[in-house]
Amino acid sequence: MLKFKIIEVIMVRTLLRAPAAALLTSLALLSADAPAFDRQMFGLRGGISDKRNHEDFRQYEAFAALNLPGSWKLGSDWTLAPYLEANAGILIGGGASAFVGSIGPGLSFTGLRDRISICLGVNPTIIGGREFGADDLGGPFQFTSHIGIDFNITRHFAAGYRLQHMSNFVFYDSNPGLNLHMIEAAYRF
Repeated sequence: MLKFKIIEVIMVRTLLRAPAAALLTSLALLSADAPAFDRQMFGLRGGISDKRNHEDFRQYEAFAALNLPGSWKLGSDWTLAPYLEANAGILIGGGASAFVGSIGPGLSFTGLRDRISICLGVNPTIIGGREFGADDLGGPFQFTSHIGIDFNITRHFAAGYRLQHMSNFVFYDSNPGLNLHMIEAAYRF
């Protein structure tokens, strides 16, 4: 448990400090001709649950996203493009912790001169445990759906927020679901 606590402290400090430092140093670099926002990135994400469950949950993860072929112009300023995302991390709640990982497709709506991207998707998810205090998530196989917004701050830095919902779609007897509010910081390449 101490090992997971150390990982949690490191990720929380990184998530809280990295976006602020990058934002302050990069505001001067913003220009009207910033490069197009895309999903070729890797980063860190972390967040907390809402109050729908008995326990309070936290999740911290590393993630990577890659562009998939194809994109479609929607009017003069918006583009729709598919991407593939994978993540791995730790889910903590009710005195327990477990591995969580997922991989799956998503869609990105990018606009406002390529400064903002609205992303959504559904990923098959594996969790290393099912019982977190008073909450039983049912089993190891889940689905995580998400919607979020990313801000293209500089050519190589993006920050964002996402709401995600994890559920097993009633594959198991117990299916309380889990909503998480996540913040992220990412390096774009």
